[in-house]
Amino acid sequence: MIEIEHLSKRYGETAVVDDVSFTVDEGEIAVVVGTSGAGKSTLLRMINRLVVPDEGRVLIDGQDTATIPEDELRHRIGYVIQGYGLFPHRTVAENIATVPRLLGWDRRRIAARVEELLDLFQLDASEFARKFPHQLSGGQQQRVGVARALAAKPALLLMDEPFGSLDPVIRGKAQDDLLAIQRRLGTTIVLVTHDMNEAFHLGSRIAVMDQARLLQYATPADLLTHPAEPFVEQLVGTAERPFRLLSFVTVRDAMEPGPADGEPLLPTASLREALAQLIWRGRTTLPVADASGAPVGRISVEGILAHGRSLS
Repeated sequence: MIEIEHLSKRYGETAVVDDVSFTVDEGEIAVVVGTSGAGKSTLLRMINRLVVPDEGRVLIDGQDTATIPEDELRHRIGYVIQGYGLFPHRTVAENIATVPRLLGWDRRRIAARVEELLDLFQLDASEFARKFPHQLSGGQQQRVGVARALAAKPALLLMDEPFGSLDPVIRGKAQDDLLAIQRRLGTTIVLVTHDMNEAFHLGSRIAVMDQARLLQYATPADLLTHPAEPFVEQLVGTAERPFRLLSFVTVRDAMEPGPADGEPLLPTASLREALAQLIWRGRTTLPVADASGAPVGRISVEGILAHGRSLS
């Protein structure tokens, strides 16, 4: 668990982080959003003491980070920045091994961890281990950057606009990869972005900041249905709200009795996914079947839209 308590930071007369408090439970992804200059990146750097707070404290599993030596603290916290910060004259394997080497791991243990992470990130060791960063695509560099941050099995992973330099298609794939890996490893993540779609896709909870202050910290569904302030309502997008809400409701909640033709959807799929499939296939209805393939009902465009109107 990460507890952020009353963090504040000023530069001269300007507050860049103003009395911010929230808690991130173990295994959650907390996403910090806001416009440029809201204090998002400064807040992230205060968590690992790259920026020392004027007031407040950060606790990791109940321990105040101010009591942990800086080197030890940063070895316990993974950090990924936009552009990935890979060492250009080190190979992929050497980049990933950076923190384990600093911690004094033996060569065999380091090699095993590098191979494990390359496999986890779907980078074949025989092809990628000896390559240099300039020989990789942007998506591959991003995966190596995250792998390096996870190499020493940190309790917490901080990510500052990690997908900002990727094109939209690769960015979406990178987000899905991060979710899959996070679910597998159970890593606690605090991620900064200015992209609300990214925040809704990744976040267990979302912290909305504006002018150094935390305006609201809530689940994506709560932000959409109960925005605390007009700025939050504007940021989440009034026009997109019904469609975003569909991401948090499953087919099971809106399916109807009766048969339908076509390849079935699972009851656990989101209504947003179901609507996309209906539009993509040019259908007004699709069957719904459980994991064994047994039919359990159908889903329709009309039913999804009616459900969306009721949510908003």
